[in-house]
Amino acid sequence: MLTNHPRLAQGAKYLFQRLRSWLQRPWLWLLLWAGGLMLLNAPQQSLMAYDEGYYAQQARWMLENNDWITVGWWGTPVFDRTIGAQWLIALSYHWFGISEGAARLPSMVASLGAIFLTWRIGTRLLPPTAGLWGAAILTVMPLWMHSTKLATQDMLLVFLELLAIWALLHSEDHPHQRLGWGMVAGMALSLGFLAKSVMIVLPAIALLPYLIRGHKTHHHLTNLGLYYGLLFGAIPSVIWLERSVARYGSLPLKQLFEKVILLAQAGSESATTATFKSTTTFTYYLWHIPATTFPWALFALVGAWLLGRHPLVGRRTLWLGYPAVLLLLLSLFDTRTWYYSLQLYPFIALLAAVGLDHVGRLYRSRAPRRYRVAVGLSWAIGVLALLLISAALALLLTPGELISADIRPYGWLGLLGGLGWLMPWFMGLYRQGRISSTQQKLWQWGWLLGPWLAIAAAFSTGLWGNYNPDLKAALASEPIAPILANNAIHIIQPGGDRDTILLTFYTPHLGKPLADWSQIPSEHYAWGNGQQVPLPPDSGYEIIATLGDWQLVRAPLIPAMIPKG
Repeated sequence: MLTNHPRLAQGAKYLFQRLRSWLQRPWLWLLLWAGGLMLLNAPQQSLMAYDEGYYAQQARWMLENNDWITVGWWGTPVFDRTIGAQWLIALSYHWFGISEGAARLPSMVASLGAIFLTWRIGTRLLPPTAGLWGAAILTVMPLWMHSTKLATQDMLLVFLELLAIWALLHSEDHPHQRLGWGMVAGMALSLGFLAKSVMIVLPAIALLPYLIRGHKTHHHLTNLGLYYGLLFGAIPSVIWLERSVARYGSLPLKQLFEKVILLAQAGSESATTATFKSTTTFTYYLWHIPATTFPWALFALVGAWLLGRHPLVGRRTLWLGYPAVLLLLLSLFDTRTWYYSLQLYPFIALLAAVGLDHVGRLYRSRAPRRYRVAVGLSWAIGVLALLLISAALALLLTPGELISADIRPYGWLGLLGGLGWLMPWFMGLYRQGRISSTQQKLWQWGWLLGPWLAIAAAFSTGLWGNYNPDLKAALASEPIAPILANNAIHIIQPGGDRDTILLTFYTPHLGKPLADWSQIPSEHYAWGNGQQVPLPPDSGYEIIATLGDWQLVRAPLIPAMIPKG
């Protein structure tokens, strides 16, 4: 036994060294940081109708009907968007079953990939650690993480954009592999059309200053691999459009083109609410992005200023030019929405990382006029944290009869977010003596801790992820649940409204779209909006349940016709 002790000691030492080496790997910490948030869920989940429920149901029909060409709604082809996201969701259903989690899985994977690509792209900045900090900051941007767990196109589009940029940068670092990485970049841009139609054109245009201004250095525009990639990446889109046109004639091309024109002219005088009327102005993103990315947009301004004046920083047309041009193009596009701005978030995060590192160095500085700037910021975020905690406690401790149950969960967001933001305040409050690099990193990390905890609270309470709990609970209870489980349910005049989308997805056995109540087969069931299509009085139809304006109705027994003679 004693002779085995040295071997045990060596084995333990080896395991400790391996564990230590693993814990020093940045990708592992980034995976835990981002993946931990993505895995948090409330016990019950329910879809958001627009646009999540729409994509989720289209993918369901693809799988159930084995029709991987049609983009439709209740049997009617609706080619107002491309099909890439629906394909991925349908494949997720095939592997994991039809559920909210399976519908959201492609977006989660794409978001995680985009976070890692942000890290790898940012390693080329000064300092190189800005890549890891930028990826960590991107993870705690609320709208980014909110979109991460939505079954939509947005995360897939941003992932492909970042993949193209990373491949271009990688080809610069590995000139002997430039043909292959150029193909990757070209394919990513082409596949962007399959993900979100012509929206990929805007980031492609935004890359032109980098491609043209730095051509003498990187020669991307003369890289044949880039053009081969554009052609190969277009093959899935060409095949899908060719099959669609063969089945439906010119309808797919017409509807796609009309949708682009509709969105591009949403701010014109000819636009109406019946088509699509934009209510935003050119300055929409100038206030919306700072408000939804606070405090990172402020740090990003500092980072942009530092990169603009640093003599050793190259590729300014990428770090500064790309997001600036993309912001201009998005602002010129008449349809301005919060999810279009997600394309800017990775670069805002990287610039914010540069700014945060600079302010962290001020915190570490021994010069009073420098570290007082960081201490002042610590006090500012500390005061905000105390306000959040106070408001949160008021929401959580107020008696139930005095406050809505829907508002109370927001108290957990304020409480946890405020507690996290107390960390840089405490470190600024008790700052003294020589500050180590570890203390600087902890101070910087404190700025991320508050948003991380607030997002964790949003997922855990169901504020994010459980968007229609009342409707889903009603469908899972008597008398609706057993009827849905054992019968095909028709629907009267299905549209694209919120209730139609949700009832369609959460009805496990769908029947046919009907024009009127009278078309319901004998003793069959149907959903219908009683306000839009009133139920005939004294007609024998039995109302099983009512959900808002919608009714689950059972048709009366219609005796079979027996021929005379």
